[in-house]
Amino acid sequence: MKPAKMDDGNALAPNMCVANADVRQSTWYKSAFRGSLFAESLMDDSQFLWVNARRSTFAGLAMDGSRMVGCSMRDVVIEDCDLRGLIINGVKVEDVIASKQGAR
Repeated sequence: MKPAKMDDGNALAPNMCVANADVRQSTWYKSAFRGSLFAESLMDDSQFLWVNARRSTFAGLAMDGSRMVGCSMRDVVIEDCDLRGLIINGVKVEDVIASKQGAR
């Protein structure tokens, strides 16, 4: 599969609005989405491999049943989120939170 050329009249370019696109089972390889907004988008059963999402915001994101492996999450802030069932390195987060709240 050859990557799209930017001088191509049909290529994706900066500052475009893409709406109602159906790109299921597609591959985005070495693509830059810097400063982009993904709203009301469906990414079920997708894989994000070697992705840089530094300083990104995820709001209203449903990650139920997802898996994160080998990720850097330094300085990540999680606020007002449902963490039931979240397991980090074999530890249930809700148990840790409950034990901290009980210690107060």
